[in-house]
Amino acid sequence: MRAWLRRAPGNKLRSFYGLALRNLKARRLRVLLTTLGVVFGVGMVFGVLLLSATMLKTFEELFDSVYGKTDLIVTGKSDVGALPASELKKARAVEGVKYAEGSLFSVFTLVKKSGKAERSQSGQLNVAGIDPKGPDLIGKKTVAGRDVKKGAEIMVEKNWAESNRLKVGRSVRLATPSGVKSFRVVGLFEFGTGSSFGGQGFASIPIVEARKVMDNKDSFTEIDIALVSSEQLDTVRRELQKVLGKGVEVVTPDTKTEQIQDQLRGFNVMLLFFAGTALFVGAFIIFNSFSMTMLQRMREIGMLRTLGAGRSMILRSVLLEALLLGLIGSLIGLGLGVGLALGLIAFIKAIGFPIGSLELSTTALVVAMIVGVLVTVFGAVYPAVRASRTLPIRAVLGMDQARDRPSWKRSVIGIVILAIGLPGVYLLASSSTVPTSVAVAGVTGVIFVFLGVALLAPALVGPISQAFSWPIKKVQPIEGKLAADSASANPNRTAATASALMISLALVTAFGALGSSFLGTISDEIDKSLARDFTVQPISFNPGGGPQQKVASKLQREIQKLPQAEVVTPERFLFLEDLPSGGGLAFGFNPKTQADVNNSTIEGASKDEVYRRVQKGEVTVGEGLAKARNYKVGGRIKLSGASGTRKARIAGIVKTAIFGGITIGMSLETMKEIYGVTTDSALAITAKSPEARGELERGIGRVLKDYPQLEVLSNDEIKDGIEDQMNQMFSFFYAIMGAAIIISLFGIINTLSMNVLERTREIGIMRALGSSRWQIRRVIGLEGLLLSLVGALLGLIVGILLGFVFVRGAAVAIPSIHYQPPWLTIGIVSAVALVMGLIASIIPARRAARLNIIEAVSYE
Repeated sequence: MRAWLRRAPGNKLRSFYGLALRNLKARRLRVLLTTLGVVFGVGMVFGVLLLSATMLKTFEELFDSVYGKTDLIVTGKSDVGALPASELKKARAVEGVKYAEGSLFSVFTLVKKSGKAERSQSGQLNVAGIDPKGPDLIGKKTVAGRDVKKGAEIMVEKNWAESNRLKVGRSVRLATPSGVKSFRVVGLFEFGTGSSFGGQGFASIPIVEARKVMDNKDSFTEIDIALVSSEQLDTVRRELQKVLGKGVEVVTPDTKTEQIQDQLRGFNVMLLFFAGTALFVGAFIIFNSFSMTMLQRMREIGMLRTLGAGRSMILRSVLLEALLLGLIGSLIGLGLGVGLALGLIAFIKAIGFPIGSLELSTTALVVAMIVGVLVTVFGAVYPAVRASRTLPIRAVLGMDQARDRPSWKRSVIGIVILAIGLPGVYLLASSSTVPTSVAVAGVTGVIFVFLGVALLAPALVGPISQAFSWPIKKVQPIEGKLAADSASANPNRTAATASALMISLALVTAFGALGSSFLGTISDEIDKSLARDFTVQPISFNPGGGPQQKVASKLQREIQKLPQAEVVTPERFLFLEDLPSGGGLAFGFNPKTQADVNNSTIEGASKDEVYRRVQKGEVTVGEGLAKARNYKVGGRIKLSGASGTRKARIAGIVKTAIFGGITIGMSLETMKEIYGVTTDSALAITAKSPEARGELERGIGRVLKDYPQLEVLSNDEIKDGIEDQMNQMFSFFYAIMGAAIIISLFGIINTLSMNVLERTREIGIMRALGSSRWQIRRVIGLEGLLLSLVGALLGLIVGILLGFVFVRGAAVAIPSIHYQPPWLTIGIVSAVALVMGLIASIIPARRAARLNIIEAVSYE
């Protein structure tokens, strides 16, 4: 027979391999549940790749639009600070420069009829102050009205104008840094590319008017340059860089795009890691599904072997089945990926990040398909090999159906892999910078931790199941015992199902621990360091989060006039990208009043001495920056900005966890001299007495009626705002991990469904002996509950371990950070496990309860 199969015509072999397709048709529920693991995994990968492509395309179009006719762009280093007006004359004097035009940028806020500022991102308007007589280096297209000429005129991008019902000739009230101002809309334009950017508004006003309302007398945000000949680009760029100094950056629009790509790379790596996690979870489900399927089909495989089918034929048949599943799941996953990408784009728009319409990518499609198919086939390899190696006579007699027991060798390997993975996680957490090698080591470490625990899981399933089943047995003695025996009867299968759930819940717990530790540390720091009573700042203020509203200089004087006000002192913030860990915060303050509003711990000298030195031009550095760059008190740090360059002496080291301790403190005068910044970011205020706080807050509120874009906050409200921002950031990753948790849910359904099929005769006998349908349902339901609880406990243990390692690693650079257990996350994860176990058991329990007793008893 074996020889006949080998010599059989092609149609005979096609008939044999057609078994794969027939098996898929015969086991539709298993196919559906297994395929869903592939669908969600591929959907995650495809959605993340589409999101990445969309973000990159958005910024490419943004810079193409804003710099349509610009050859070179002059800004402060990393777009920080303001350029002195004298730099424009220097740029125009360079040979090869045809046009050089300076502009000012700021963010205005739409004021509603009620007099309140629009809080949503759609009410924010990015405004450029331009020279009406200068050349148009943007390349915008006027679609209605005309360009601005003088006075309070504004030209608005068409899409933003339409969404806010603005037309040419109408007035629009905007909250500017100097207060509310009415502008007459004289024209509408659209960018040369025709693109819109996620509801972000763009507009231009005459630069003379801009200097008034932006509180800026003699500087530019950037200088745009057009050349006589593009062939001179490199020569002119080098000459401009030489003439304008080290703190100034001369780049092309393409370089701007590349810089954005570099900034997004870390974010994209993180997204791909989560997407890969979803596929990793799917691989466990595929492995488990094929393992159970091969066990159930053992008699069928034995018959094929006795009829002459070789091991390679069995192997190829199973892998062909996996290939078909992978193709089907991947194709469906592409559609899910598009939906996921649209959802992520909507989320990013909601938090104010500029992003355009979905960008479909052929590369993303091909990569997602290949990865989905490979993961599916890879998950089926071991079950296929194991099935092909089964002796024909043992398979026919059903002798190979003995259930696996935990292997001590597997447990030892798991411990070794776990031990290997933890140092990589620690290295990632403790690094002040994250080069590719560190990122790879960290991600590999996390994967090794998961693999190690997955290998250890079979040895842990029995004790954990018995522990969880003890209270269940007290309530449901018979059903609880049957469910516990079933969960622990095949620990390898239970472990694979629980591991799929463990991975996703572990990541949620680990990030919850990291977030709670940072929040707890920052909250403690705010309580200790903020000696003020109130802070006035723009609504939704986020230092380092892109362009922000500013505080008018005259506002300080207006609040200082209030009889209850003791100290009113300005604060200025800049995000510096050239600092470790992806950037840090430059903080400008008045050294004479800083001690009245800030009580941070400073090492190196007394506070009075430190602030006296800061007044003379020295700086303070955060402990994270000091660790990363090995700075010492008395050493020097080089500061390069749009207005100057200086080597400043370090007066003290500040113990802070804000921005990871990557901070530089300096006087307002030093910040002006180096970065050209003259506008305030916030005001810190103290009352003359505790009794005066209430009246002072009300007085500040009356003053701020003319500045609806600003708000007055207590220290507790500042903490709440920071917590909201961090929760918003983490919720993005939690939403992505939710897909992996859903995949795990289908894994539990799959396992329970297979268990029902495997135990058909057992269920029939139970029914014949008098068990009711509800008793059968309870047995399957409790089994699902135990499976999810085992996965949840493993996930919590691994997540807490990873979170602890992350926090201890972060403490290398930020000694003030301390581990705080994520109690809220632990509670949520536990609740999710309970709900998932019950939901997953519904379909298998109904199916088990409806089995025909006679057919079930005679089932083979």
